[in-house]
Amino acid sequence: MAVSDGDLRLLVLNMHPRVIEYARSHVATSTRRRTVVLIAANFAFFAALLAVMFYIRSGSRDWPVPFEFGSLLMVAAMAMSALCASVTMAVGANSAAQDKWDEAVRWIAIAISSWLVFLFLECVEWVRMVYLVELGPKTPFGGTYLTLTGAHWLAVIVCATWFTFAVADVKKRDILAAALYSHFLAIWWIVLVILLYLPNMNPLEDL
Repeated sequence: MAVSDGDLRLLVLNMHPRVIEYARSHVATSTRRRTVVLIAANFAFFAALLAVMFYIRSGSRDWPVPFEFGSLLMVAAMAMSALCASVTMAVGANSAAQDKWDEAVRWIAIAISSWLVFLFLECVEWVRMVYLVELGPKTPFGGTYLTLTGAHWLAVIVCATWFTFAVADVKKRDILAAALYSHFLAIWWIVLVILLYLPNMNPLEDL
């Protein structure tokens, strides 16, 4: 069944107020607006670090490919942890909006646990990179890798601390604001996987 141009325009017009209302709900409070500013500042900083990595890589004659199949599994596990933390925090925010406080606490606790798993796995990957692969902070690749992932790791520490602060009093905290920051960190990790891990990976090396 074909959809006419008139029906399509009517559908767009009906969706437009809903999209605006959805966007407004995410900046409805001062905490959420400050979170948006924080996300913008983090994005600019992380993007600058990526630019530095590409600059160093362009001038390096011997750029290593240190990530193998084990790293691929590790990165996948970290991505799942980040996405789990982001989704469960959003569910917790929705529960808090419906005054389901006990349910919100449980979801936020899962989100905190997911980010803690992420932090632990990142530390394991650093140990492998520095001591087993021997690409420490004094090497061009090691320095850029540790700077990029370390900056994200510190941001995750801030996010997990924020979650802990929020779960201490879910009735008064802006849970959605914390969830927005978690969404950003999960998305940025996917960006790092695409731009940092995958181009420097040889998954068949140790098989």
